[in-house]
Amino acid sequence: MSFLTPVWLLALGVVVAYWMSVREFGYRADGSQKWLLISMAFVIVALARPVLEQKPVSVEQMGSDVIIAVDLSYSMRATDVIPSRLSAAKTLLADLVRSDSRDRFGVIGFTTSAIILSPLTKDTELLAHLFGSLDESQIITKGTQVMSALELARKMSYAKQPLVILLTDGGDEASYAKEAEFARENNLRLSVVMLGTAQGSTLVEGEGMLKDENGHIVVSSRNDAIGEIVQSCGGKMIEGADASAVRELINQSRSEDFQGKSTVLRYKELFYIPLILALTSFILSMTSLGPKVLKSILVVFALIGVSANAGVFDFTYLYGAKKSYEAKKYERSAQLYAHVTTPKAKYNQAAALYKAGKYHDSLTLYQSIKSNDPIFKAILYYNGGNCYIRLKEFENARDALLKSLTLHYTKEADDNLRFITYTQEQKNLNVRKEKKDQLKAEKGASKGESKPAKQGGGSNMKSDMASGGGGDEGKKVQSDPRLSMSQGKARLSSTQYELINQRSVHETKPW
Repeated sequence: MSFLTPVWLLALGVVVAYWMSVREFGYRADGSQKWLLISMAFVIVALARPVLEQKPVSVEQMGSDVIIAVDLSYSMRATDVIPSRLSAAKTLLADLVRSDSRDRFGVIGFTTSAIILSPLTKDTELLAHLFGSLDESQIITKGTQVMSALELARKMSYAKQPLVILLTDGGDEASYAKEAEFARENNLRLSVVMLGTAQGSTLVEGEGMLKDENGHIVVSSRNDAIGEIVQSCGGKMIEGADASAVRELINQSRSEDFQGKSTVLRYKELFYIPLILALTSFILSMTSLGPKVLKSILVVFALIGVSANAGVFDFTYLYGAKKSYEAKKYERSAQLYAHVTTPKAKYNQAAALYKAGKYHDSLTLYQSIKSNDPIFKAILYYNGGNCYIRLKEFENARDALLKSLTLHYTKEADDNLRFITYTQEQKNLNVRKEKKDQLKAEKGASKGESKPAKQGGGSNMKSDMASGGGGDEGKKVQSDPRLSMSQGKARLSSTQYELINQRSVHETKPW
């Protein structure tokens, strides 16, 4: 059992505190007053919404592809937007992805070069981890090239008209005619969130201020020339990090760019049980029957746990599930793990379902697990990718493994990604060979036999995830329900910072 609004349980402390204070002053409450307190306690439990989690289900959803391109150049450290232009961009991005569960978001970082910070995904935790861990001190480029972001944005989405939102101070160019033409020809719906003021701000460099070649202090201000692209695409220019304005823009521009499945948790509501008990307690407080049954009811009530995460028999279920898994009775293990609602138990239930060959059920369960730990998220994506491989959905498997590697590199995920690439290449080779053989047969030549493509889940695939990624190959975390995940923060690799900084432009007059 769990509670959807557990904050109400804090009110139980008020009831207990009142009861203790009354007893401390030597006041003895009669039976009717005790029943009223019990009734209040049951009402509070009902407001906390006790539920029983049921099997997660997949539902069809449609949404838009929203690509957010963030200017990471040196001028974004200016403080004319509090606390800084880049910090405001981070806060805006986090607000957007957490308030929009319908659309897919992809994030691009650009200076004079552009790289993908996050592929298109609906996983808000992944987006928050990746962009929140961005270390601007590693970015030394002082120039900006918007064209690199537009070219990469067009490659990210297969949508006819992807929505692109630039978070920038305007860049360096005096004219954006080429960028406007590119955006128009490639059907980019482009808007700009202007993070800069006309007055501008100085830029800190080392222990002093950034200066130009003549020794004058540089003041970086907004560049309104970028509005040329917005006008060309019929987009909008949004002043400052206005999250509500950006959300309105996304809603107005929404289109059905993708169709996919989303995992939804269904709950069985139990609030009516404490409500019935509260009503019963209230009635007993008004009758002479109350004092007679008070003692026995209090004993029963004391046995009712208000824990939001575990039940009385959780230990028994976990022990039985572990023993069943070790005995290779995977379906039985999954059934026992299903009685415990913690993320670790769900993870092990999904692992048992995978071992039992129920890859779709395992995948659905992996996707239902929520976590703020990037290492754990990487493992979830890795195992989800393995499920996709078993189901021979290689495009989805590739996407899942890329997200896993983005959060945390492991050799196992890298090997499986290479396996998928090899499989797809072999499939393409076989198709070309079959066409060639057919052509030969039509000409009277003997038809050769094409070598069969390697099947998903072959010897290259590692189906068991080590507890921290690479380095513990062969260790099966599914066999131990006391899953322990090392804490860490996803960060961009040094290679990604090198890509951002390549073609670094140390300009003397930044806008």
